[in-house]
Amino acid sequence: MNMTIPGARVMDVRTSLPRHKSLKYGRRKLTDIRSAALHHSATLSGSPGAFARYHVSTNGGPGIAYHFVIQKDGVIYWCNDPESISYHVGNSNRHALGICLVGDFRTQQPTPEQLDAANRLIEHLQVQIPSMKQVFGHQEYPGYAWKNCPAFPMVKFRSDYSQYLQKAVDKVKTPIQVQVAISMNGSMLSVSGFLQEGVSMLPVRAVANAAGGKVEWIEQTMDVRVNGKDLNEKVISGSAYAPARELAAVLGLQVEWDDPNKIVRLNGV
Repeated sequence: MNMTIPGARVMDVRTSLPRHKSLKYGRRKLTDIRSAALHHSATLSGSPGAFARYHVSTNGGPGIAYHFVIQKDGVIYWCNDPESISYHVGNSNRHALGICLVGDFRTQQPTPEQLDAANRLIEHLQVQIPSMKQVFGHQEYPGYAWKNCPAFPMVKFRSDYSQYLQKAVDKVKTPIQVQVAISMNGSMLSVSGFLQEGVSMLPVRAVANAAGGKVEWIEQTMDVRVNGKDLNEKVISGSAYAPARELAAVLGLQVEWDDPNKIVRLNGV
């Protein structure tokens, strides 16, 4: 699983945490996962290593109970494969993925860094694991109504998470401020691209068609291919855009950037 999360720091500690000498967690398919279960550690501080030692030595478990631990500074620790059926919500373990925020939220509050990391992590996981549609607190699972965990209001968390997702959508929909003109072999195309963090993004189909390239849309993975090669495209309002140099490379074109006039010049067809 890809755990590169934009704007977040992820530490993979799966192979370094204490484990039981003989016991192992069962395995499941990713499609078995239906929800993310949020926990607090109920400690003022702590680390994945400390939690793992407690879960193994005191509770007699195969390993740490959580799949992810989020420290107060927002660093995300990857503790178990999502396919591991770890022990954190009883009879719901098979269908839940455990995320623990370090802190005792009966007396503390999650830090802004933790909440931001939790939002980014859940968003990323829901893309990687489409069946994980729901987010619950520990106490919302059957048999745990008595347990004050994660000890912060889940209704508000879910509302804030929905707003976080909407902001991400709105950011993509924000009108492009810097337009980029496109020239091919000296002739201006009728379409334009835009600048994104200093990178020229060009409309894939229009440029590929002008260069005689073959464009494919892969419905299953929502990917665009040009001449059989994948691109790091961005889909906006139903149109795919790709970095100018990447698109030029698969089309066998040379690319030049005319900064004063904001024109991408493609040559070589």
